[in-house]
Formats: sequence, structure tokens, C-alpha cells
Amino acid sequence: MNNLTKSIVGAASALLFFASTGAQADVKLQDGTILSDKPTFIVTYVEADVASTDAARKLIEDQVANSKSENGNLRFEAVQRIGQGNHFVILEAWDGPESRAAHAASDHTIAFRNALEPMLYAPYDERPHVGLGAADPSTLPAGDDKTIYVITHADIIPPEQFAPCDRQVDASGPCGNEMMTGLAEFGRTHDGNMRFDILTQSNRGNHMSVVEMWDSAASQAAHQITPEKKAFRNELSGIPAAGGVNEDPQFVLNMLTGSLYDERLYTLIGN
Repeated sequence: MNNLTKSIVGAASALLFFASTGAQADVKLQDGTILSDKPTFIVTYVEADVASTDAARKLIEDQVANSKSENGNLRFEAVQRIGQGNHFVILEAWDGPESRAAHAASDHTIAFRNALEPMLYAPYDERPHVGLGAADPSTLPAGDDKTIYVITHADIIPPEQFAPCDRQVDASGPCGNEMMTGLAEFGRTHDGNMRFDILTQSNRGNHMSVVEMWDSAASQAAHQITPEKKAFRNELSGIPAAGGVNEDPQFVLNMLTGSLYDERLYTLIGN
């Protein structure tokens, strides 16, 4: 094993471990925080052939209807991407990994996966999560055809999750995880917000899904330009909260993230 491989393995091992065996379990972060697997969250990305958009949507709608009354289900929603209607996301919340495993093994779920597979041009991308900063699913309002959902994949570089975070303007923080939970805290206070959850991927604790609900497109757009949201995006890029555009054209942002902060907007198709 070369030094690079050792470094990668060491960073991954330090980042998290599973507190019990099985596909999903409590997650321990590098700072000692334990994230419970109750509730269990699933975020699944579905990308269908454009010609199969309507057929894929119907299958997904039926899967929502067949799943939301299962034992242990807390929430089951499906959304369709604005501007790219052949992209869908399925959002699930379960009272624990056992009920979710029973759902995954059910005849109707297996039939759904088999019927959907020929329509896909990318793998069925199912990501298990635990809550880092998430509301009780039972307290969240139901969406409707006016609700704007925003789902964002965030990838914090592991050394930047907790202090010291050398890419941040102040190495003592706030660092990546605190920034993400802070994003939810101030986002929930903005007009029109219905949900602002930060979920940590169970098998990769530096990868997170941000799930937002807004009562209108106008409310979501207004949130984007608030001072708090602008400061968050600047600091995630490793520049001061009010940093703006750097004068040096060769300036390279010292990102705390390993990928784009990829915000995608959706509308509800089933809950």
C-alpha cells in the first residue's frame, strides 16, 4: 500500500465508522458525535431516457402510493426536476433501518425497480442517510403543486469538517459541519420556508444532502440573496463572508468542498 493509499484509507477510517453491522447503522463522526439511524432517510436520484419520462413518472407515482402506508414509513415523496423533467428524486423517511429493509425487499419495490431499469440511462442512485440537522419528519408540512423543493449534494473535504479547518478564513471555524447545520438554522427563519434538513450519507460521512421546501418560487429566490446565504456560499469557497469577486484574475478559490454545491429545483409529483 503506497503512502497516498494509506492517507486515503486513514482519512476515511477517522471520518466515521458504523456502530453496528448491517447496511445501515448509527454513524460516529470524527469529533465523536453519534448520528442515530432512527429515523433512516433515503435520497434516490432517478435519471430516465427523455422518451420514457412519462412512463417513469407513472411508475414512481405508483411506488409512492404503494409505499407510504407501509409499517414504519414516516414520509415518502417523489419530485421532478424543473427544466429537466426526466430527472426525479425519491425522498424516504423510515422509523429505522429494519422497516426500510422490509420495504426494499417487498414484492412491489422489486417489481418497481425491475420495471424502471430499462428506462434509465444512469444507475438507480440510492443513498442512505442519517440526520445531521433534520426536523422530525412527522412535524413537516405536506407539499403541494406550488411547493418548490431544493435538493443539494454537498461534499465537504474531510479535514475541513471540524476545526482546525485550514481552508476557512479562520481555521478555528466555523468549519464544514457547523456551516451546514448553521445553513439550516438560518434558512428555516426565512419567509416561506417549510423544511430545511441537512442529512449525512451513512456510508460516507463527509457527503451530505440538503433538502429544502419552499411555499413558492419567489420565496426560494428571495432566500438565495439573503446576506446569510451569500455569506455561507462565500465561506464555503474559503473566502471572507463579504469577500465578493477577487481582484486577482488568477485567484483560485480555496474550497472547503470537493464538488460543486449543486442546488437542483424540483416540483412534487407524489406524497
